[in-house]
Amino acid sequence: MGRDESSQKIVRATRMTVKESSSNASQPGPSLQGKKGLERVSTWFNWIAVGALLVMFAIMVLDILSSKILNQPITATVDVASFLALVVASFSVSRTILAGRHIEVEFIVKKLPRGARKSFNMFSSFLSLAFFLLIVWRAFVYAYSLQKTGESSLTQHIPMAPFAYGIAIACIPAVLIYAYQTYYDTKDVR
Repeated sequence: MGRDESSQKIVRATRMTVKESSSNASQPGPSLQGKKGLERVSTWFNWIAVGALLVMFAIMVLDILSSKILNQPITATVDVASFLALVVASFSVSRTILAGRHIEVEFIVKKLPRGARKSFNMFSSFLSLAFFLLIVWRAFVYAYSLQKTGESSLTQHIPMAPFAYGIAIACIPAVLIYAYQTYYDTKDVR
């Protein structure tokens, strides 16, 4: 067999591999669809956080300008800024997890043997899953109690229950992300 024949066989094999991988990519399985869905929801929630951050920034600027120019500060600034900070922190969590921007001890874990690394990753993913499940559960319980008592902010009497419900809803994608990660940590080693 000449050099040209072997080159042609390699090219044909490469083309077949590329066709197979592109046909598999065009029909994603349920796990890939689920991950893409989580990414979409997380990105949408992240835009809510960005919007809240921009509104918080605008309110702070308006408060400073009104207090310096008109000599009358905006009275609701502290309450509104506090609630908006809560929205920013809770709605950005899932995107932060997907982007890998949360705290990890990866440099130590990578030095462990394959089996220990797999066990450690499964354990840490499970603990994170349990933590966010606890946050969602307790946030719903707390929001319900705030709703029943009619608790509101001190100065402007803004109801607090919707924000507690917001924390619970914003952490649901984090639960699903860690459930997905825990499941796949049982199969692969990161």
